[in-house]
Amino acid sequence: MSMTIDNLRVDHRVTVLRDFTDGAGITMRAGESGVIRGLSWDQLRMEIHIVIERTSGKVELVFPMKAESGPRNGHMHAYFEVGEDVTTPRVMPTFHDQRPRTMIVPPQENGSAALADMAQSMDGPDRLTAMEEAMRKKIDHIGVAASIAELYAQRMRAFQRAGNEPRAIAAFKLAVDWMATYAGWATSGGEGEALSYERDQFRAALTREFGYDPTENRS
Repeated sequence: MSMTIDNLRVDHRVTVLRDFTDGAGITMRAGESGVIRGLSWDQLRMEIHIVIERTSGKVELVFPMKAESGPRNGHMHAYFEVGEDVTTPRVMPTFHDQRPRTMIVPPQENGSAALADMAQSMDGPDRLTAMEEAMRKKIDHIGVAASIAELYAQRMRAFQRAGNEPRAIAAFKLAVDWMATYAGWATSGGEGEALSYERDQFRAALTREFGYDPTENRS
């Protein structure tokens, strides 16, 4: 938050309400106006500094904190009327990739029958609950989550080859979700760090394969 002194704020238009002379001998008359571009307090000299940009040029005013009359802390409202905020709108930088979101459609693979039947099927729901439950019963350790993630990754590739982007996106999300589960099942700090690294590498590789990260918020 920028500094404020009484009613004064940077980048606000002000109009002088009554004549005054500052500590440096600069006089301003009632009716003069400008925009405050600088507002600071010199702690060593115990002075308030105000920079006002006028049509005739900038002026830097100095007001001793110990002054017994004129503009000073607690009395600025009697000398300045604050008007509109003329702050320049901020243009926030964007941190995500602005390249077109285009799914990569890889060529058909020879021997695609080697893929798990459920993973390469174009039918049925996006989430293969029966497959997940069967694998969890068969594999009784945390590696099952990574195995399920890989099957969804295979399913994503099958949908990519078919040009079915919505279902490829669904499979991508399920794959990264299961890898997050895998990392979350770590039983120690060191293991958690190692599995989190695997999770991040898996997601980065899958994103390169897909062509973009469909989970990224680009609004």
